Amino acid sequence: MSRAEVLPSPVAAHGEGPIWSAFHQRLFWVDMMGQLIHALDPTTGVVESKGFPDLVCAIAPTGSAQLQVAFAKELAWVDWPSAVVTPIVAVEPNQPDNRCNDGKRDPAGRFWIGTMSRGGDVVGAGALYRLENDGTLTRMLTGLTIANGMAWSPDQRTMYFIDSPTREVWAFDFDPADSAISRRRTVVKVPESLGWPDGMTIDAEGNLWVAHWGAGCVARWEAESGRLLETIATDCPHTSSCCFGGADERDLYITTSQLGLSATELARAPLSGRLFKSAPKSCR
Repeated sequence: MSRAEVLPSPVAAHGEGPIWSAFHQRLFWVDMMGQLIHALDPTTGVVESKGFPDLVCAIAPTGSAQLQVAFAKELAWVDWPSAVVTPIVAVEPNQPDNRCNDGKRDPAGRFWIGTMSRGGDVVGAGALYRLENDGTLTRMLTGLTIANGMAWSPDQRTMYFIDSPTREVWAFDFDPADSAISRRRTVVKVPESLGWPDGMTIDAEGNLWVAHWGAGCVARWEAESGRLLETIATDCPHTSSCCFGGADERDLYITTSQLGLSATELARAPLSGRLFKSAPKSCR
């Protein structure tokens, strides 16, 4: 097991959703409960942070100055230079006890967002939605508990998705023409020793990199066989998500969280809430 390097960065109450923006040449991530979006310039180490009046659950670069952002109950455009918010659509307005969680743009440019109960403890309360070009939401999956990591295969023909308490990674056939999904199957089964699978990304070889909440690591899984290939430790029990970024997009950035940790647990894992980086040999 290798170890990730901690980066000088703000301490997040709940660090989540790292994503690389080629347009901005920045790594973006959120402090969900702190209602912040952070942006790291890897060449200088400078972090720019902007606050918002609601939980910031997920962000997606668009190839312009604008970001697509999932707030607790709304999807919106955010102009990064000005931080001006332009609403797109409400999410589950008739379910006030739910909130958005993880989200990403697919290869066709459509934004996907999952939901969950605010405490994450209501089984089957969540769903997975796809934002259409006309600004409406299509419900794609129901009966989820903690809708989480998403990734798409290099050939754009497979979508991967995590509902964390199942301890599984699911695969779907994906049609990039209309972003339709079908034929759900389980490709990874996570043992209890590795906690719950949380955020996820994929490398150029089609291997899945999954943050393991409760296990303090990111693991690389072979998608075809479900075999565990390697782990990277953060020593932060609540390791939440990961993505590739940097000039050549070979650095693995990892977010961690303080959410739900007691004072004793935080004393044992004082780097919880910080941003980490690793350069896996498998991706060089």
